[in-house]
Amino acid sequence: MRLLFFVLALIAAMPRMSLADDETVPWKEVGGWSVAVDPTLDNGCFVLTSFDDDTIFRLGFNFRKKDNPLYILLGNPNWKSLEKGKHYPIELSFDQSKRTADARGLDLPGFKSLWIDFKDSDLIEEFAGKLNFRASLRGKQIVALGLKDTARAVDELLACQKVVNDAVAKHPAPPHSKDPFEARPGTQASDLFDL
Repeated sequence: MRLLFFVLALIAAMPRMSLADDETVPWKEVGGWSVAVDPTLDNGCFVLTSFDDDTIFRLGFNFRKKDNPLYILLGNPNWKSLEKGKHYPIELSFDQSKRTADARGLDLPGFKSLWIDFKDSDLIEEFAGKLNFRASLRGKQIVALGLKDTARAVDELLACQKVVNDAVAKHPAPPHSKDPFEARPGTQASDLFDL
C-alpha cells in the first residue's frame, strides 16, 4: 500500500511532459519510448516516441471512449494541409500485418496529426515486438517508421495502466451532486448565481 501511495506521489510531483502534452504525467522512459498518463483521457497510459523526420507516434488507452479504448496518434509539423476534423481512410501495417482505419485530423500546437481509434485489444499485442510501422492514404505512403524496443514499451505501458487502474479503483472520484445550486468546493460568491 505504501508503494502505491509513493508511486502516485511521485507521478504527481514529476514535471509535465512537454513532447506529449501539457496535461500528461510522465511515468518512465524505456528504450527510446516515453510512457506517460493522460488525465484528459480518463487516466489512460500511452507510449510515445519521435523520429528524425519529426514524426511522432503515440499509442495508448482512451477510457473516454468505452467502445474504442485504444488509439494511435501520428503527427508531423510538415503535414500542413491536413484538415482538422476531416476523416481520412488510412491503411496501417506493423511489419506484415495490415489493417484499415478511419483517421481524424487534429490540429495540435506545433503540428498537424491523425487520431485513429481502435476497439481491438489485439492492437497492443500486434504492436509489441514489431520492427516497422507504415501508414498510407489512398495508396500513397505517408509514414514509414523503424520501431525499436516495442515489446519493452508495451510491458511498461501495461504496467503503468495497471498501477493507475488500481489507484483509481482504491480512490474513486466523489459522486457528482445533482444539486445545480450547490457551490463547488473552495468557491465563495456573494451572489448565488456566481457559484
